[in-house]
Amino acid sequence: MNRKASRRVIARTIAAKLLAEPSQRKHWVAVLAAYLVDANRVDELDLVVNDIAHEFFEQRGELVVDVTSARPLTDQVRNELKQLLKSATAAKNIDLYEKVDPALLGGLIARTPDAQLDVSVKTKLQKLATIK
Repeated sequence: MNRKASRRVIARTIAAKLLAEPSQRKHWVAVLAAYLVDANRVDELDLVVNDIAHEFFEQRGELVVDVTSARPLTDQVRNELKQLLKSATAAKNIDLYEKVDPALLGGLIARTPDAQLDVSVKTKLQKLATIK
């Protein structure tokens, strides 16, 4: 990879390799890590990972979603969330990565590479607190 390659080009290239060669995923992740270190671009890691997730969607219709909820999701909520995201994005497949954060009090936050859905009780209470 060229030292001056844009983040998007890097993400597009790595995503294509990860999708085309699933058995070589560790290798391509190591190549990406080595490049970022060598090019002194480690501070861009989160952005590159987000760009790769975006490329997964662009290239294969696979939407990666980080979901943080106050309690573990039930199967019903998980399925309803997937259907909502599929209809809103036209994704072919939804991959949910779930995390529990009791500080949300209730509800959930779903983050995609391009958007965020925040229906947590914590956020609603914070918004109410700012009303004068």
